[in-house]
Amino acid sequence: MIRTIQVILSIALLSCTVFSSAYAETQVALPPPVIKELIHEWPVSQTWETALYTFHREEFINPKIVEEMQGPLADSGPQIISINLHNANISNQFFSEVRVRTTKTMPYVYYQEQDKEFGYSLVGITTTGIHIVHTQSTQGGSGVFHTLLFFIYTDTDSISFGLEVIPSVTPTLTLIGSLPLGDRFAGTITFAEDLLTVLPPKEGAQPIPFYSGGITVRFE
Repeated sequence: MIRTIQVILSIALLSCTVFSSAYAETQVALPPPVIKELIHEWPVSQTWETALYTFHREEFINPKIVEEMQGPLADSGPQIISINLHNANISNQFFSEVRVRTTKTMPYVYYQEQDKEFGYSLVGITTTGIHIVHTQSTQGGSGVFHTLLFFIYTDTDSISFGLEVIPSVTPTLTLIGSLPLGDRFAGTITFAEDLLTVLPPKEGAQPIPFYSGGITVRFE
């Protein structure tokens, strides 16, 4: 009886070993993260630190504005890259019920319409004023699509019509870049001292579009 039990346990252990080896062989070995350095002098408004509407504190930027600037998932990239934030945030065009979900880091700001949800959270701000924002979008299916957006506050030349027609300056929010992270992104996003690091899950089952092994960007 004891010998029979020992034989059964040995067979079970061998089966587990074979299964584990086969599973390990199916894992895709991803390349190391791509390392980049971005050096550029951006036309950031000097008043960005005192902006009325922000990504990380009330009054929050309406997530519907961020969604429109990100653009549809089916398109190759954004079309609206700059917007008068002061007017847009209180407009009928971008009206939605803004909701806030508390997290361990930054608040998650979102809106819902029936089975659709779009939201964002601030990853960090570079010393030069680039706001890195992580968005999540669902369209009623099982997919949750993640994207990193890069914004700056700018001053845009405009015309003011009144008793006088004069040039003026309009505070605007400008989208300068986007990095798709794919459906149900389960990797890690970290930002510290102007260094952004985006990595896929450790098991390598979900590579990041464009940078399958991840990417590290130093902002100068």
